[in-house]
Amino acid sequence: MKHLYYPGGFVLTGSELADAILVYAEALCNRRQVDVVDIPVVGTEGQLLRAQFLIGSASQLVSVTAESVMPELVEPETLDFLNRKAQAGAMIPAAWTREECAAAQFDEFDY
Repeated sequence: MKHLYYPGGFVLTGSELADAILVYAEALCNRRQVDVVDIPVVGTEGQLLRAQFLIGSASQLVSVTAESVMPELVEPETLDFLNRKAQAGAMIPAAWTREECAAAQFDEFDY
């Protein structure tokens, strides 16, 4: 099991899942894209929960091995999905590239 730290806290998830998140975040950074991923996590009372992360070029994630009395959290479908998306050239629907973000116009907002 691993703690996956993000600004403001951390979650406990399976080791392979945490590793796959970091590999995918790196791939997104190289592509100048972002994506939202959904993974299983263990709650403070041992319950199985879901967590969503926005990852990409601004991701600030750290993965640290955690001691746990629980069995390793494994979700093969999610692991497969993350590994496929991390492969070079994978198509990522609904992801914004840096160029698209720079082109966005927000003139109607009063800053």
